[in-house]
Amino acid sequence: MSRWTSRLVLAVAFIAPLTARAQAPAGSGISLTTRDRIGSNAGWWPTKGDAARSLYAGADACKTCHRAITATQQTTPMFHAATLATESEILKKHEQLTFQEPGFNYSLVHTPQGATFSVSDGANNQSQPAIWALGTGEVGQTYVLEKSGAFTETRLSYFTSIDALDITPGQKAKPPDGLEKALGHGMDSGVTRLCFGCHTTASSTSGVFDLDKATPGVTCAACHGPGARHVAAMKIQQFEKGLALIMNPQRLSPADSVDFCGACHRTWADVAMDMPSNLGLTTLRFQPYRLEQSRCWGKNGDARITCIACHDPHQPLVRELTAYDSKCIACHSGKAIHTAAKTVCKVATRNCVSCHMPRVEVPQTHATFTDHDIRIVASPAAP
Repeated sequence: MSRWTSRLVLAVAFIAPLTARAQAPAGSGISLTTRDRIGSNAGWWPTKGDAARSLYAGADACKTCHRAITATQQTTPMFHAATLATESEILKKHEQLTFQEPGFNYSLVHTPQGATFSVSDGANNQSQPAIWALGTGEVGQTYVLEKSGAFTETRLSYFTSIDALDITPGQKAKPPDGLEKALGHGMDSGVTRLCFGCHTTASSTSGVFDLDKATPGVTCAACHGPGARHVAAMKIQQFEKGLALIMNPQRLSPADSVDFCGACHRTWADVAMDMPSNLGLTTLRFQPYRLEQSRCWGKNGDARITCIACHDPHQPLVRELTAYDSKCIACHSGKAIHTAAKTVCKVATRNCVSCHMPRVEVPQTHATFTDHDIRIVASPAAP
């Protein structure tokens, strides 16, 4: 039985006692669905949305003590995970984007007054305003339509590598049945809340979704929780109290840490239990899931290979492959890098991730993703 199959069997076995698993304490080493984390965790967790809006201080308040960190965090893709469609740099550069498929012609038009997504079947036409643009454009950007309080994920997204529109990942390649469905996939309240919970900050407060008051992008409070009480305590030099009033993800156990990032990037349990249609190569988009597939992850995880062990969420992604060599050697040898690399690997002495975490093209995305399932790769395309 393969590792993937055994993990899937394990997931199926866990579905029945899901309620009991939801009560698993932090540090238990068990990957939970984000739904379970939010339901059972008394403290802050990304996308939870139960804190009152009055408890949010705003990112500007963080600058007083953390000016350097907030400055670099604002250059990250997370900070730019969402924007109003009128402010989308991609749409400003492409005032009109078009697409054709059997039976339908599409256009996405941007003007200073707004963006409009339209579809025609030759005889009739439907249009809706595109209110939000999700994604920085590094891979692509998807648009959210709104009409009378109902939200729709556009059938088409912009993809940077082809500089054009194509079908949004997750939507069917087969032409839709009618103009209404051609606009895109209707988002129910749960999907809408989760979508904007990951792409914006404080879209839900006191358990109520209110997109008009959301802050575009992932700012400090999205990960550290609302900070008004923390800021107030620190201002009067109640430092110990102040530190206890803000979430510090560095204090989490390895498994909890990866699940924390997985609240938006998908935990192992999120994928295995709630997203059965997204198995195979599609899972490369869900880095926490792939990481916990790694043989070196272990029962309770390993602090040396959590998400934040290699990636600083306050800094832009490091793209130089050699920068990760020291992270690999931290696990595989305590010796000097040049000596350890020759000892551990018989093929190369640097760029470890180029072989053991290859980049693989994911269907429908027009992009390659780094495979976070760390292993000796027999075939880069193996799921």
